[in-house]
Order: sequence, then C-alpha cells, then structure tokens
Amino acid sequence: MKSPDEYPVRVDRRVFVEMEDGVRIAVTTYLPDAAGDGPFPAIVESLPYRKDDDCTARDFSTYSYLASKGFAGIRIDVRGTGASTGIIDDEYLAIEQADNLEVLMWAEEQDWCTGDIGMWGISWGGFSALQTAMLRPSQLKAIVAMHATHDRFACDVHYTGGSLHAAEQVDWPPSMITTNALPPDPDIFGDGWKDEWLRRLDATPQWPLQWLRHQERDSYWLHGSPCADYSSIATPTLLIGGWLDGYIDGMLALAENLECPTKAVIGPWGHYRPSTGEPGPTYDHYELLARWFGHHLRGDDNGVMDIPTVTAFIRTGVPYDAGVVTGYWREEPAWPPLDAVELSLPLEDMHSNQTEWSGPQWVGAHAPAWDRSGITSGDSNRDDEHSITFTSRPLEESLEILGTPEVDLTLATDQAVGLVAARLLIVETDGSTHLICRGNRNLAFPESLSDPRPLHPNEKVRVRFPLLATSAVVPVGASVRLAISGADFPVVWPPPRKFRLELEPTSCFLHLPTIPLSRVRSRLVIPPAPPAPVAPVESVRDDASWSVDIGKQRSTFKRHIESEEIQAGRNDLTYSVDQQWEVAVDNDDPGSTMVHARSFLTLSRPGWHVTTEGTIDIRGADALRVVIELVATHDGEEVWSRRWEDTVAREWV
Repeated sequence: MKSPDEYPVRVDRRVFVEMEDGVRIAVTTYLPDAAGDGPFPAIVESLPYRKDDDCTARDFSTYSYLASKGFAGIRIDVRGTGASTGIIDDEYLAIEQADNLEVLMWAEEQDWCTGDIGMWGISWGGFSALQTAMLRPSQLKAIVAMHATHDRFACDVHYTGGSLHAAEQVDWPPSMITTNALPPDPDIFGDGWKDEWLRRLDATPQWPLQWLRHQERDSYWLHGSPCADYSSIATPTLLIGGWLDGYIDGMLALAENLECPTKAVIGPWGHYRPSTGEPGPTYDHYELLARWFGHHLRGDDNGVMDIPTVTAFIRTGVPYDAGVVTGYWREEPAWPPLDAVELSLPLEDMHSNQTEWSGPQWVGAHAPAWDRSGITSGDSNRDDEHSITFTSRPLEESLEILGTPEVDLTLATDQAVGLVAARLLIVETDGSTHLICRGNRNLAFPESLSDPRPLHPNEKVRVRFPLLATSAVVPVGASVRLAISGADFPVVWPPPRKFRLELEPTSCFLHLPTIPLSRVRSRLVIPPAPPAPVAPVESVRDDASWSVDIGKQRSTFKRHIESEEIQAGRNDLTYSVDQQWEVAVDNDDPGSTMVHARSFLTLSRPGWHVTTEGTIDIRGADALRVVIELVATHDGEEVWSRRWEDTVAREWV
C-alpha cells in the first residue's frame, strides 16, 4: 500500500446525484488515485459558487491536497446553480439542507467511501456545514466552519447592529444576480443545457427583495442560525476565523457556546483562506483540515485534539490591516479567556472634544469596509474631528485587549430615528491613529435585535452594544480613543433623515476585555503556510481598485474588480469578471443615500460564448426603491432580459 502522502488526485466533474424530487445535484469527486487502496473517508463542501469555472482553482488546491492524504472530496453545486438542475430561491433554505442530507446518504453507499463523512467550507460553505450538522445526520462525523456565523441577522452581509449594510449591498448581492443567471456548462451538463438555462433565468427570484423585507431578527433569520439552538450541533467542530473578517463574532460565539468538542483558530486575516490570508502571517489550514478529519473520520492518532481550545494571533503592533501584522500566536484554554478582566472606563474621565453630533454623513470613511481585508484603513483624525471623541491619557503601562469591547451610552436624539456608531482606536505618540474595531446600534433596538420599538424624540435612552471582537496590544505612551457618531459610512446605511445625537458623558462607559500583564505568556511557534497545490488554471488578470471622494456636498465611494482565468485542460474555458460599484451620500442628508452596482460575467471557449450582465440600484428615504436589471447573451445575441422594480417601506432600518 502506498503512503497516503503519495496519492495523486483523480477528478470526475460529471457526477450527478438525483434527489427525491427529481432534481439532479451536480458534484465533482476528487478521489485518491490509489488502485487497490480504499475505501476512504469523504469530505463534502456545498456551495452555489460554481465548481466548474468560478471555483475550480480554489477547489483543486484543497481537494488535491486532501486526496494526497487519503480523503475523497465531494464538491456540490447547490440546486439551481452550476451544473445542477432546479431553482435556487434564496440562501440557506431547508431544501438546500435536505439536498445535503441526500448527498451524504449517496456518498455513504459508494464503494470508494467508508461511510464516515465530514463537511467543511468558507463563508457559505461554513454556513452549510453548520446547518447540516444541526440536523445530526448519522454519516457526519466532523465539520470545519471557516468565516461563518452564529446569527444570520446580527452577523452577516445584510444587517449590522440592526441597520442595513450599505457597501455590502453592492458587493456580494450583485455578483450573485449574475452568477445565479449563468448557464450550466455544456461540457458538464450535456444536451439540454440551454433549455435548463432559460428555465433558470425565468424562475430564479432576486434575493435582495426578500432580505429587505425582514428588518428584525425574526423566524426568517433564525432559520439556519446556530444561535437559535447551539445544542443541536453535536458534531466535533473546528472553527477558523480572522480578526479583520466581518464574521469574527460568529466564530467566537460558536467557540463559546457549542457543547460539542470544539477547537478554534483566529488569525490576523480578513475573509481569506488562512494559507493565503491577508494580512499575514499565514497559517497552513490544509494540514489542519487533514489532521482534523483524519482523527474524526478514520481514527488517526495525530494529536489534533490536544491543540489549544483557541489558537489566537495576538496583535502587538500597528497597522493591523496591512502587510504582515506584528504579533505572535498564543494558546487560550477557553473562550472567553479564563483570566480576562473587564476594564470599565467612565467616558467623563477621558478627554472629550464635544458631546453632540449632527453630521456629516461620511464619518467612517477612513475604514470603508465591514470586511476589512484588502482595504487598508487610514488615519482617522479627519473622521474624529467630526465625531464625539473620548481619549485616554497616555498609558503608563501596556494594555492588552482581547475579546469583545462594549460601549454603554446614555443619549438622546431629536428625531424618531437614530443610529449610534463607535470606533475604538489607538492614538500613537505622534498623533496618528489606527482602528482597532468598530460597532453600531440602530436605536430602534436598544436592548435586543429581536425586539424593535419606536424611538421617542429627545427622550434619553440607555444602550449597550458590542463592537467586533478584537485583539490589540496598546503600548506604553499611546492612548485609547472612542469615537462616537451617528454615521459609519459606507459600512452602515444611514437613517432616512438627519438627526442630532447628544451624549450624557456622566453615565457613559467603555468596557474593554483585557488580559492581565502578569499572565505567563506561552507563545506558539506556527510557521507560515507553504505554497498550496497549484491548480491547472491560468490567471490572466486579477485587478482591484478603490477610490474615496469626500466632496463639499456629496461623498462617493467606488470599487472596481476585474479578473480572468483560463482552464487550458477544458478546451480553454475562460471565466472573467468585471464588477463595479458605487455608494454615495449627500454630506448633510442621510436620506440621499444610494448604492449602484454593475456585474458582468463571461464564460467562453472556442465556439461557445455566454455573458450575464446585472445591475442593482437602491435608494430612498422613507422607503427603499430597488431596481434590478439582468441581461443574458449567447454567442453575441441577447437571449433573455428582465427588470425588477420594488419599493420596500423602512419600518425599522
């Protein structure tokens, strides 16, 4: 028998599993090419991101590595996407989870599978692994969730702190408008691909119209949210997150609340795979996946359950979001850390510049992204000049913050709407600033995101809300600053009309989770990740640009992404992306907020060329007017087009 490290991978893209209702789920199998060996445990990933073009390179790197270690890989195209039939009506539906169960049962019966199966994924795939585990299928022995969430309302790309995301509305959603509209690849699907494509175009709804109608944490969002029942997950769970990723709170909430065997790794990255994570240092998650699944799926005695409950990268120097972050890896035996001490700082004891805020609406522009990977934050002093700031005296000894900071504020607004946003910053001895973390709260949710209530103008309210979990060591001589405003743009969609925010500092506090300086620090030596397996895909172009224009009357944020890949082994299949978006607001009028995006996708090979072009436009004060347009072409001719228009009342956002 060969050593598992010697197994090459055997890829089959043309595998279809028929569901009970007749829908065919397309999967790619990545099997160890091991004549005479096997069967093998299997690892499943379920995504709407197309396995045969969009994700080919990423999938191959992961599954060729796992195949070399003796694991079978099963990569699912969710129904209604890629080469699968059916319609994808929304994200994370019960039918998607039922399909996963049927694929697990199918895999269990294959002669190359032992019947012991794991699931893993990043983002949607991590959601899917958690949601499938909540159903407790007998075949599922372990999962890995990377950059996923515990709470689909509080911690996802739709709402934040009870407010609507702004920039996120034109990042991932428009890409899914055009991705969902792409056809099955004829090379995989075979005859009938065009008829299936036209059925898909006719029947697939536009998801943003559904999301905007659920403006509180209701049953719609609780479906598929582990926070609704943490005890439902009994499968051993490995969690991987990053301090700059918007899902960091989800990863740590799961680490704290899951009752099953759980380990967590939290690095300095944003929404990236750790082996190529930005900012660095990187982490070899391929090796960790193989150890995790090796132990739980086939009983390997590899010590993976002896790793720390939480392996955390401690950030000791600024900047936190560029290059290779200064810091080190450390073991935490539990989460929250057992010896964490809450440091409560009365804001009245800190130096303040003012106690009222009424604009401008662009405050927050120095760090213009919820997921901060790839978009470096700048000095915040311009934003701070237009915020209510509280700055500590220079520290006489260093301060380690690790966990979830909270702010506890007594405030009032002059309108029946309101938003309070907070940014936690380091102020260096030269006056420059660096963002540690941020958070916000829609004042219609003073206590719970499940319990909105009307706001009474000029009535004092007390609100305590969390900032994103973080790690930061503030050095001697530096100061801590809390910046409060009624805007965090373009991350948060503003309320419909201008309002004044007034704080009462005598009853306002900043609560910091800190680690005592006396703690004996055991540093972990974790080398950077080696190069990942190389996929048979050529990247022709991969460019991204970002611009911020703070004008006298109106401020605009723009992003442009272009990429192109060629799969030479599949008749030169080319997949290209051209996406542009814009978020803008009048500096003195929050109701003027608008977002607009265009996404243009191309799939082609000699003799075959298809495109999908989609736009989304959202704007409005008391109601949000949404316009979505979609056009599909085949070999240069338009084959389908549609326009959706809807108006959604702003009940709470």
